[in-house]
Amino acid sequence: MSGSEVETELRGAIARLLRDRCAVDTVAALADGPEQWDEGLWGALAEVGVPGLAVGEEHGGGGAGFALAAAVQEELGRRLAPVPTVSLFAVQAALMAAGSDIAERWLPRLASGEVIAAVATGRTANGWGAAEDVHAVRGRDGWSLHGHVPVVADAAAAGLLLVASITDDGDPSLFLTEIDPSTGVHALEALDPTRSLGAVTLDGPAECVTGPFKYDTVLAIAENAALVMLAADMVGVGAEATDLAVEYAKTRHQFGRAIGSFQAISHRAADMFVAVESARALVAAAAGALDEDPGSGETRIAVRLAAAQALDAAVAATQGCVQIHGGMGFTWEHPAHRYLRRAKGAEALIALPDRLREQAVTAVLHSRKEDSHA
Repeated sequence: MSGSEVETELRGAIARLLRDRCAVDTVAALADGPEQWDEGLWGALAEVGVPGLAVGEEHGGGGAGFALAAAVQEELGRRLAPVPTVSLFAVQAALMAAGSDIAERWLPRLASGEVIAAVATGRTANGWGAAEDVHAVRGRDGWSLHGHVPVVADAAAAGLLLVASITDDGDPSLFLTEIDPSTGVHALEALDPTRSLGAVTLDGPAECVTGPFKYDTVLAIAENAALVMLAADMVGVGAEATDLAVEYAKTRHQFGRAIGSFQAISHRAADMFVAVESARALVAAAAGALDEDPGSGETRIAVRLAAAQALDAAVAATQGCVQIHGGMGFTWEHPAHRYLRRAKGAEALIALPDRLREQAVTAVLHSRKEDSHA
């Protein structure tokens, strides 16, 4: 079976599962209720191997790589699935890049879905960095982390955190620490209730994944993975919003004809479709680059351009979906606003598209400068 056939079959299987377990009414009930993520859906996804898709078979995963993981994430985005896959894939990417004994112990548990992990870092103009208010201290019994991270995506679901911190020696390092979401996480009100946010307080033992020698590389790979998965999610969001708008434009009539026959509507829908398809192609290329050389400068550029396009496309498509639906699109009962909130929430979570493009340009200029000195 070819790679495209495998992807088609996998997409179909996940789409069928989500139709049964993640209907619009189900997502709406969870988003408007006290729960912050869908544990039942997570269990179903774990049964079919979704958490381990990107993890190698030697660590208990499926060995499918990030390309297929991104395809699955797109389907999850289509259904606004309230599950912590984006964060989990980022932590897995970091552990696979670090290659330490700690990674060997944790990857099988992450791949099985038994443990869910999230990322706690600081954010700078250039991307992720050490969390400002967290400090790592080495004691007689090993490392411990102390401090506060104000915003952590998927914290409510996580039992394990990958934390970027400065040690008491002044060196940046990455750590794993177990947390109890019921006591160590304060839930935050989020624009997008299908992706939980939490403030995390750290005050306990930790394991060092990598010290300053590999810190930059491993953290960059984790960020690349997060951006690719978030971009794939946005492709799914934009694609479903476009489908909803087109279907409505075919059936809603004004002045004796379907509104989709009016140029203002048809051109808007065509622009939405083209933007989403362009983003899908870029995300596929970025995911492939992540599989081939996750820490290279070329991958960094591809990932940021793909994420910028996907975020722009998702916001444009979801806004278009609301507007094409007219007055009904602005109601609480219609799902259009949930897709728009997912898109805008993702845009705020990682980086604005213009910032991502600036990072890509900076990487290109840096690469050319190095070539000129070679």
